[in-house]
Amino acid sequence: MSRQRQLERWVQNLALPASAELDLGRLDQALTHRSVDAAYNYEQLELLGDAVLRLVATECLQENFPNASVGELSAVRSVLISDRSLAQLAQTLDLASCLVVGAGMTAGPSHLADALEAVVAVLYLETHTVTPIRAWLDDALHQRAIAVFQDPVKQNYKVALQELTQAHSQTVPQYRTVEQHPVDGDPQRYQSTVWFRETCWGSGYGPTKKQAEQAAAAVAYDRLCPAHDLPNPSD
Repeated sequence: MSRQRQLERWVQNLALPASAELDLGRLDQALTHRSVDAAYNYEQLELLGDAVLRLVATECLQENFPNASVGELSAVRSVLISDRSLAQLAQTLDLASCLVVGAGMTAGPSHLADALEAVVAVLYLETHTVTPIRAWLDDALHQRAIAVFQDPVKQNYKVALQELTQAHSQTVPQYRTVEQHPVDGDPQRYQSTVWFRETCWGSGYGPTKKQAEQAAAAVAYDRLCPAHDLPNPSD
């Protein structure tokens, strides 16, 4: 099957809104890893798609959960746009079947997440609006958000993450938080990263240090939850 035909069939199964179109040339690039071509790959598109998905998730959350605090929304958004969540969504869309990677390489969750962000960028570039993207992804984001809001640990991911890591090891998570924009109320005033056993497991933003750390902890907890293996203390 030709590459063009492969992409056409995949697009037909995406359930995009009737008004949405995808440029097949850009889509091919969005589904090509740099191990195949250092110049023609999804990295530039992924950068744009990451920003677009952040906006889409924010709008979806604010409209569906108007009474939630900024800190709660920031933490939940971090989970929605985490590599794990995006990789799961990419799997439901059968994105891996069209993702081209180098010989001997296997596409992992981060590759699937990056490629999905690139596909979102391709869709955005057709109209320079988020309308078709929201029509396509809002339901999936909303359902995932409901599940996160119902998670009993969501109110304090820092505590939940510490309990999780301490159950496996005597090492507790460490947070590195910096002020990016010294403006009161800026939702990205602070950026925080959370580290466990010398590995960064999550990053997040917030108008306060505490909220940024909660957002980072939410991502890390989602990645280190019992359904996944924690790093071995002896490693």
